[in-house]
Amino acid sequence: MSGVEIREVERWFLRRGFSALLDGTSVRRRRAARLARAMATVFVLVMLFDVPTYASNPWLSVGISVVVVLASWVLGNLLRRRPVFALPDRVTWLERTVFLLMPSLVVLVMPHETIVVDDLELPGGVLAVISAAMLFVVQLVLFGFVNLLAYSGLIALGPWLWRRVVSSFLAGGTAIGRTLPMLLGVVGFLFFTGELWQAFARLSSLAYLLALLLFVGLSWLFLHTRALDLVELARFEQPGEVEALVEGTPLTHGRIDTPVTCPLTLEQEKNLRLVMVISKLTIATVVGLAVFLFFVVLGLITVDAEVVESWTQAPPQVLLGWSSEWHSYALTVQHLRVCGFLAVFSGFYFAVVSATDPVLRAGLRDDVEDDIRQACAARLIALQLFPEQPGNAVRTVVRDKDPDLEPVPPAE
Repeated sequence: MSGVEIREVERWFLRRGFSALLDGTSVRRRRAARLARAMATVFVLVMLFDVPTYASNPWLSVGISVVVVLASWVLGNLLRRRPVFALPDRVTWLERTVFLLMPSLVVLVMPHETIVVDDLELPGGVLAVISAAMLFVVQLVLFGFVNLLAYSGLIALGPWLWRRVVSSFLAGGTAIGRTLPMLLGVVGFLFFTGELWQAFARLSSLAYLLALLLFVGLSWLFLHTRALDLVELARFEQPGEVEALVEGTPLTHGRIDTPVTCPLTLEQEKNLRLVMVISKLTIATVVGLAVFLFFVVLGLITVDAEVVESWTQAPPQVLLGWSSEWHSYALTVQHLRVCGFLAVFSGFYFAVVSATDPVLRAGLRDDVEDDIRQACAARLIALQLFPEQPGNAVRTVVRDKDPDLEPVPPAE
């Protein structure tokens, strides 16, 4: 197959969040390149925006940082005999050393003024050492975080998640109209409870955020522990079943004999479960946003600033207000806080109940198991057409556990 077709195969997996399923094939995006480019991006951001904050002359430090970034890029490529401005494609001891030490060394050589902290005078040299040590610790943390993102496949899920949200909104209008009344019957009465307004409208921003994250975390934990039969989803028994699933994709050229089971490593199973959880949370998010908009409109009509002050025992922060001959309307920060909590709680309730009650999620797009099955079929074809080692196409395909079955014959 041509290079263009190979890129289309890779793009097909990445656009669906299944980047880990490319492991074991020659099509896979090399993890070293993914990590190298993520590290390079973070390195540039640190040099241009973080390093100058440690110096007494920010403009001078920005100039030095730009020179250091360009020099590191050019010299690194020259040492490897690559084009001068080629993008990084792997991470070696050189890249790790530059990433961890270079920001601290730049801070160390920059001019620092003497400062006084609690009657203690810190000379510029001492301040430079302290700043360099602090930045080195920051770089260690960033290095670990970037490695986690690069190797987990979370970065590839970003575009897929956005498309999932949009498609859920477009496909879920009628279903939300059926689901919303059920949820309002559960949480609707809470909106007119003064205690709820007192509890959430007056919370500090951090406490309010932690309360919301608690429900999000519980939703994630519940969905992650739900059974996902990957063994069954990855097994194909009917003749032509694999080819039918990949029809219309860039992987329509392969042929797989059945029965056969798609081989999945522990990391690939984690990737599939992650996609499943995020997909279901996306649907819960769409429902939660619908609840949020409903209560914002309801609150704008029925709860004015005087009522908010009566319930919260504090002056409201009015964002939008106007008066008519019969009624005063107001949208306050307190409205948004209460509506936000009810939206998150509704999403949590929907995620938990819909997992066992298909009637509640009827009509909402929830075909993640079909997506996973199609991805497993696509992986079987990719293993056959693009073996990691030439001539090793069929050895990576696992037949059902029957010792009498013959190995899968190679594609013609």
